[in-house]
Amino acid sequence: MLVISPASLGRALGRFNPAFVPAILLLWVGFYLLQGVRWHFLLREIGARLTARDAVLLNMAGQTITALLPLGDLTRAALVSEVSEVQFGAVVATVTVQELSYTFILILLAGPGVLEAGHGTGVLVLVLLFMVGVFVILTVPPVFHVVHGLVMRIPLLRRFVRQIEQLQHETVTLLHRPDTFGWSVLDLARGAAAVAAFWLIVQGMSPGTLDWWKAACVLTVANVGGAISLVPGGIGANEAGVAGLLVLFGVDPGTAGAAALLQRAFASGTAAGFGLVAFVLVRRRFGVRIRLLPRQPEPDRPRGHAALGC
Repeated sequence: MLVISPASLGRALGRFNPAFVPAILLLWVGFYLLQGVRWHFLLREIGARLTARDAVLLNMAGQTITALLPLGDLTRAALVSEVSEVQFGAVVATVTVQELSYTFILILLAGPGVLEAGHGTGVLVLVLLFMVGVFVILTVPPVFHVVHGLVMRIPLLRRFVRQIEQLQHETVTLLHRPDTFGWSVLDLARGAAAVAAFWLIVQGMSPGTLDWWKAACVLTVANVGGAISLVPGGIGANEAGVAGLLVLFGVDPGTAGAAALLQRAFASGTAAGFGLVAFVLVRRRFGVRIRLLPRQPEPDRPRGHAALGC
C-alpha cells in the first residue's frame, strides 16, 4: 500500500516550475480541439450538418459533464442530437468509435514503456480484450443478436433497445467507411498531446526521472483503471494509478502524488473551465438544454435478424 506524507507532497508541489504551466495548458486545449475536429469528421459521416467550429464548440460544452460523471460523453451526443436533428443512437455511435480509436492509440503509445518496464502489461491486455469484445458485439450479427435478446429480458435496459439497435447499425456503417480510420491520425495527435502534458508535469518537479514513453504507459494504465472503476470522472482511481505507477518507475512518492494531483487539476480544470464557457455559448447560439434521450420517439425499425445485420 502506497502512503504519501503531506509534507513530502507539499515539498514536491513547491518544486513545480510554474514556467511549465502555459505549455501544459496549451497542450490540453489542443487535446480538446483535436477531439472536436476528429468528431466533426465522424459526425459528417452520419449526416450531421455542423461546421467544424460548431462540432468543436459542442464537444467542449460536453466536457462540463464528462469531467464529473461516468458516461459523461453521452452529453456530447445529446447536445448534437438536439441541434442537428440527427438521432441520438447515431451520434452515440460516433462517440463510441472515437473513444475506441483513441483508447487503442493510447495503448500503442504505452507499448514501448510497458515492454521496457514490464509493468501494466496485464491491464493493457485486458483492455484490448474488452475492446475486441465490444467490436465483436457491434459488428458480428449473430453475437449482437444474442446480446440483443439478453437486453430484451432486462426491464431497465429494454426501454433503450431501439437506441442500442441504432448504435449497432451506425457503428457498423462508420467502421465500413475508409475515412473513419483515415482520420485516426487526429486521435494519435490527441494522445500525444495528453502524454506530453503529463510528462511536462513530472519534468516540472523532477527533471529527467521519467521518459516520454514511460509517461505514456502511466497515463494509459491510470486512465483505463479510472474508466473501468466507473467512479465519477475516475476521481481517486485515476490518481491512485498515476501515483502507484510513477513510484514503480522510480519517482519518489511525494513527486508521484503531486503529479497525480496536478494531472487531475490541469485535465479536469481545463475541461470544466473551457467547457462551461462553451456551454454558455452553445445555449446562446442554439438555445438547447441537455437531454440524455432523443427529443422525439424514433420511428419503428424492423425487428429480427434483418434489423441486426451489417
